[in-house]
Amino acid sequence: MLSSPPPPARIATQSVRHALREAGDAKLRRVTAMLDEVADTAGKQAILDPLRDRLGSLKPVRPLRFARLLFIPLDPLIVEASAWRAGDASVPRSVLGPLSAVVAAGLGDEVARIERMTGGHKTDAIHTIAAAGDILWSRAAGILAASAVPAGWEDTGLRPALYRPLAGAVAAVLHRANWLLQLRRDEDLGVREASRTVVEAIVRDIGGEPAEGATMIAGLVLLQSPHAAPMLWDCLSSVRNTAGEAVLQRAMAGGMEWVLTRMEGQSGIMDDLNRAPLAMVGEQVRRLAAFLRHLDDDTAVAANRPRVRAIRDRVDAACRSRFADGIAEGIAAPLTTAPGALDGAGQTGLETRARELRTLECSARTIGGARDYDALLSRASDTVRAAGEAGVLSLVRQCRLIEILSGPDSAVAAYRAVR
Repeated sequence: MLSSPPPPARIATQSVRHALREAGDAKLRRVTAMLDEVADTAGKQAILDPLRDRLGSLKPVRPLRFARLLFIPLDPLIVEASAWRAGDASVPRSVLGPLSAVVAAGLGDEVARIERMTGGHKTDAIHTIAAAGDILWSRAAGILAASAVPAGWEDTGLRPALYRPLAGAVAAVLHRANWLLQLRRDEDLGVREASRTVVEAIVRDIGGEPAEGATMIAGLVLLQSPHAAPMLWDCLSSVRNTAGEAVLQRAMAGGMEWVLTRMEGQSGIMDDLNRAPLAMVGEQVRRLAAFLRHLDDDTAVAANRPRVRAIRDRVDAACRSRFADGIAEGIAAPLTTAPGALDGAGQTGLETRARELRTLECSARTIGGARDYDALLSRASDTVRAAGEAGVLSLVRQCRLIEILSGPDSAVAAYRAVR
């Protein structure tokens, strides 16, 4: 008997998936923004699910809907269901809908209040996220910690027995979401010493949390706030019972293993370095450099030294490659293909790329390859000088770019050479 042909809707979805797999990053961002306006949630998921790794690296700005706000504190922990195993310190994507529904049912009318706060905002609205999350996360933690297996759980593909450990682990993170995000904001601002008050609040009562939840918390601190990692060990003394101390020790070991495994993977962090917007890569590399320095100073990870060296080499290679590509695409290409003198907008774009490259370089050279960065920056400055000689850049614009790329002395030398 001949099998029935696939329905037209499935054919259309498969066609769109294929087109997006082949699409460039800019096109993928545009299509994702268009799909965000479509009401068909299942249809959007069918198209975007195979592209989650790329979307995670590209970090497109998305509408700040209820479920997305709920899971922002757990975002680095979310994995595809096919990659998740029971006991992992991660959250399978298939459970986000059911967990969100449980929280929404428990909140009742408060959902409408939260949605009024977030309406019209997107995932780059930091202050809105903080204000709405302050209302949502701690209450969501209490709801999930006390919840039973919800209707429709079978659609996740997971056994009912897995609900309680997962919900309890998610609740443990959400209970500390505000503190975890405070650490992350401090890291973003370049704070080199974490607040002991915040770290102590994170580890308080951790002995009563599920093992998976405690490991998730430690993993998030190590990955997102590496300057706070040494203080986690210092705060062991503040844990008030032996059982709690043992939980935190196991959580730190498990969190370290989770971060190292993630850094060793073919996707995730390495994809971020290759695909994330250049404006974000410098900050990511700064965190990675801080984490690697922490490992160098931590005698507890001596057994992992070979793994750490291999990771450092991979990160070093990825940073140098991204830096070279950034100069070629963001500096050399616009200058060598310009049909005439660059206008103000073109100059602004070049200066922005140059600053982003220097941010990346300043962090990346602490990992390795300092001479390579010096040579690449020197060649970039030579390209700028050549563009000046060709009439693409005025002398002032030429000197401004060289100052950003190679410092004021090089800019002065370039000015004097022309004058």
